[in-house]
Amino acid sequence: MDPSSNSTDALNTTSLSFVVTGQERHTNTRNEIGELPTELLVNIFSQASGLCGRYHVDTRSSEPYVPRLQIMAQVCRRWREIINGAPELWTFVTDKDRANIIMVLDRSRAHPIGLSFRDQPIDKSLYATVLNHSHRWVRASIEVDRHDQEVLRRLEEVDVPMLQHLVLEIPALNRHSIFILDLFRDHPPQLTSLTLIEVAIRRWDSPVFGPRLHELKLIRIRTSGPTLETLRSILRACPELAHLELKMVALSNEINGLLLQAPIVQLPLLHTLVLKQLSPTDTIDILRTVETPHCRSYTISINSRNLDSTRFSRVTERIQQPFKACIYSCRTLEMRINDFCVQIICKSDQSLSSDFDLNFGCGDSNEQVLNWLKNMLLVRRPPLSPIPVDLHLEYSNISSSSPLPSHLHQLPDVRSLSITCLHGWIHHLVEALSIPRDAEQGYTVWMWPSMREVIVKTFDGPSPALLHMVETRMKAASLRRGPGGTGEIVMLERLGIGEEVFTLEDFGAVRAVIRDVIVVAPPTRSSSARTLQAFFQSLLAAQMT
Repeated sequence: MDPSSNSTDALNTTSLSFVVTGQERHTNTRNEIGELPTELLVNIFSQASGLCGRYHVDTRSSEPYVPRLQIMAQVCRRWREIINGAPELWTFVTDKDRANIIMVLDRSRAHPIGLSFRDQPIDKSLYATVLNHSHRWVRASIEVDRHDQEVLRRLEEVDVPMLQHLVLEIPALNRHSIFILDLFRDHPPQLTSLTLIEVAIRRWDSPVFGPRLHELKLIRIRTSGPTLETLRSILRACPELAHLELKMVALSNEINGLLLQAPIVQLPLLHTLVLKQLSPTDTIDILRTVETPHCRSYTISINSRNLDSTRFSRVTERIQQPFKACIYSCRTLEMRINDFCVQIICKSDQSLSSDFDLNFGCGDSNEQVLNWLKNMLLVRRPPLSPIPVDLHLEYSNISSSSPLPSHLHQLPDVRSLSITCLHGWIHHLVEALSIPRDAEQGYTVWMWPSMREVIVKTFDGPSPALLHMVETRMKAASLRRGPGGTGEIVMLERLGIGEEVFTLEDFGAVRAVIRDVIVVAPPTRSSSARTLQAFFQSLLAAQMT
């Protein structure tokens, strides 16, 4: 995905609003579409062709935008004159449409342009032509083969006074081979977003890291990366940074061991921090380097399967205070746990936006993350009510040798449980999430009595253990309150099993107990569907006797 997709969406929304407003102004008039004002038609053509914000194309479309413009230009003479004469419609150059590159550059005149050159091998003559227009670049997504020395040399020398967004990738020969270059002859004064993939800069104190930079991504730079002190200098030069991402980056060794005593870098506008697949030492050093008082989205994935408790506490100490503040005020908590990480989303209301988003991955150390979360939840003292938790478990395999984290049972007030298991034995999961209650009655309950919804997605078909769990839950519900009774058990409102949803409409008695029964089965296994139907029919027959 393009790193500046958020700004692209904003531009696209603005253009759409302009079109809608323009159309409303001409509603109930005698003007036909061909008689609409030129400015409004240009915006309509821009949207219909797939242009987003004039300098970018909607990446969801597999068709180049130029042929769509050419089709619209054939509707009538006026449309053809408007389309061919509007330079703002010819503002994106891509090697996916090589036949029209020269035409687009010609029709765009002196207008700013965006470009995407990512196909290999490249056409050097076309590349040279596009480089001659670098003074018009606003957005650029470029992939260059490290052996194309002529193109790389030109890229170091081009003048880009209008450039705002840059993605540069030079694929490495292997994981230890990183290309090093001097990026641009002069500092791009308008640059706000920079993504470097498998590219190291010869001088990391380059002026390319300027005060207008809002987004910085360094990806797969395993050698020749910046030192911690150089990274500090870069961040100090970017006081308006809002998004910082380092993925598979190895900081170069420091010469001075006292650098950790350097002043902390203040990033007051940073709202997203991503540190993925870094070493524990680099992760800790970076977290200790920056102060991010308004950051509300953390993604931390540590490249280690043996993260000791000391290092873990050093990782969490920088995010503990803002997370604790959000935990104290949030209304709901959403958790997603898989084989590699735990994602925690705090929300203060029912809207889709989150107040805090923590994606924490520590390899085999998910137990530490859950234990840390349990301790964080202890800040919710009375009279605050428990936080309703929506829990999503997504595992590639569940077996006796790879059990679920033991700290799951310490999560409070889980109201919704979604389980996805691609392979393995689902009964291990059922056993892990259930608690025997009454040997005489022979029923079992889920470990969270407040749970209202269970969705289980598995490719193994309906497990007898899971069906037994549903059956015993329903038996428990039919018992009356009294000594040893089960009046505290809350009924399920929704149940899902399998992968393809179909509804059983004929089991009213079942619906009386589970108010919205949704039974699911693999589409290729008709026997699974018959098994589930027979199961519910037996329950219905048992209740009627």
